[in-house]
Amino acid sequence: MYKPTIHPRNKVFTYWIDIVGTCNLRCPTCPTGNVLDSELSVGRNPTGFMDLNLYKNILKKIKADNVSDRTEIHLYTWGEPLLHPKVAQFISTTREMGFYCGISSNLNLDKNIKDVIKAEPNFFRVSLSGFYQDQYKLTHKRGDIRIVKSNMYKLRSLLDQYKSKTNVQVLYHIYKHNAGDDLTMIIKLCEELNFNLNPVWAYFMPLEKTLDYLNGKVSNEDKNTIDMLAMEPHDVAQAASFNLDSDCTLRKNQVSLNIDGSVQLCCATFDKAHVVTPSFIEIPHMELQYLRYSNAMCTPCMEKDQHLYFTYDVGKKLDQLGEKNLSKNKSKFIFKQFSDPHLTLRTGSDNDEIKLPRGPQIKKARGIRRYFNKILKR
Repeated sequence: MYKPTIHPRNKVFTYWIDIVGTCNLRCPTCPTGNVLDSELSVGRNPTGFMDLNLYKNILKKIKADNVSDRTEIHLYTWGEPLLHPKVAQFISTTREMGFYCGISSNLNLDKNIKDVIKAEPNFFRVSLSGFYQDQYKLTHKRGDIRIVKSNMYKLRSLLDQYKSKTNVQVLYHIYKHNAGDDLTMIIKLCEELNFNLNPVWAYFMPLEKTLDYLNGKVSNEDKNTIDMLAMEPHDVAQAASFNLDSDCTLRKNQVSLNIDGSVQLCCATFDKAHVVTPSFIEIPHMELQYLRYSNAMCTPCMEKDQHLYFTYDVGKKLDQLGEKNLSKNKSKFIFKQFSDPHLTLRTGSDNDEIKLPRGPQIKKARGIRRYFNKILKR
């Protein structure tokens, strides 16, 4: 078993900061959509909006801590940041402090999009799982893909209007059922809009629920959701077992904050029981890391290899598991997240590789940044 080590400095350190404590959708693989109050041992974290002054103090603390050569801040974990009436000010403040700023949205609303683009975040992710409503609604409940597509065109128009350098990434979650015509049309849409397209394997969260499932406790609704995945959690745990001695990057070089400034054990946990300290501002970085590394929740997580699952560190073994199920489902494409070619038509020919839309070219990531970009695909 891995022996915890407190790392004094990282080349890259990431802060996942929920500025909104809720979401307009109820996706079945996300705790905002799948966790009932009765399933929480302590309760939910606050569900409102983060105060801008609190956020400014958090940024000052991050700047003073100076724990990495490069600091990246993303204004989301489980919430929808575009719901915040001051989201653009959060982005501007982050950029003014010299930090890389990322944002992610289901894009089912156009609220604040113009102001967000004018604030020019470094990174804007659009998260979706289908091109047609009959597929999309299965995994983005309450969502309307027609609104999403309309807002993607609006986003492109605003980027052009303000000559924005924001890198837009369309994150397409791969399930058993949607690696066919829907993916074909998403490819065409991203090509038209000049957006980066990144397909990734979908997985079930939060950690509390995956551990329950691995221990034989699961509701019928959650079981139906897991059955849609291209890989079953028990199979993933078995595939990850070869790498038990690996540290968890979610605690080594990432911190997750709730809207009240409290610190969650990691971005994979949801229950308020896993808040390790009520105030990020008031705790020294090394003390915070000690609390996280000594947290009892890490033991069952790492014993079940979930720390490797949530950070995609199972790598090519995930591709093997996923492809096995896509093939059984007679999907149109062969998908590989961790090796080239990433996408191939299921014809058996070497000439059928599909080039993914990559939009404007950005500087190629190297070393630790390249590794970090892999982690961002979640």
